[in-house]
Amino acid sequence: MSVSGPDEQGIEVVPIDYDTHSLRIRAESKYERRWRANFSRREPWTVAWLEQETRRGDTVYDIGANVGVFSLIGAALLRDEGLVVAFEPGFSSYARLCENIALNGLSSMVVPVPLALSHTSGLQAFTYRTQDPGQSRHAVSPDAWTPAASHGHKRYTQPMVSVTLDELVPLLRLPSPNLVKLDVDGAEANILRGGRETFSAPECRGVFVEIDDAHADDVVSLLESYGFRLEGRHRRKKSSEIWYGAFRRSGT
Repeated sequence: MSVSGPDEQGIEVVPIDYDTHSLRIRAESKYERRWRANFSRREPWTVAWLEQETRRGDTVYDIGANVGVFSLIGAALLRDEGLVVAFEPGFSSYARLCENIALNGLSSMVVPVPLALSHTSGLQAFTYRTQDPGQSRHAVSPDAWTPAASHGHKRYTQPMVSVTLDELVPLLRLPSPNLVKLDVDGAEANILRGGRETFSAPECRGVFVEIDDAHADDVVSLLESYGFRLEGRHRRKKSSEIWYGAFRRSGT
């Protein structure tokens, strides 16, 4: 296991709590230290899904990658054959994602993409909960951005470039995904709507998604219409409105 310690810039480098592979992240904010470095204990079901479903040579999409913990785990599981595409629009977490890819020597295995995925392409208002790397629960408006959308907000609201997955995959010449981890704090249904062709492709075997109860019907029905069935549910607390669903393509 890697040991903690500051890097050349004085930022703490800590191991993530994943015993199978030695992986590290830079941890400058409390969110990185408390949440991201300990994510495999906080979300053991996500780690278990990746370990169970990832095959050597796969392409894994990590949509809502944050600082990249699950992207790093996915890349390690691919064992030098395959690709992880890590989507993270938040500017500070995206920067840290890139640093963590470099820190672990995985630049040939992980492609970072600094764009928001949605049901339409254009500018959308992206309101940060905080601007710290590792933070989550940011808010993305489904409507097109206008100057009024950013005016008067106490929190920074950024005009964010958004694109549909179905447009982006051929535009960037990305390989189609075999597995998708989707964790975008309430924007799941819009991303699924913008990725109908991508998710419906037969090579896409599995999807693991964080789901808010308020959006569950939309998310489940969309994935079912793309050929998936819900195989497993995980809830961190009985009282939580958030749960995690493992979906597998029917017939596989």
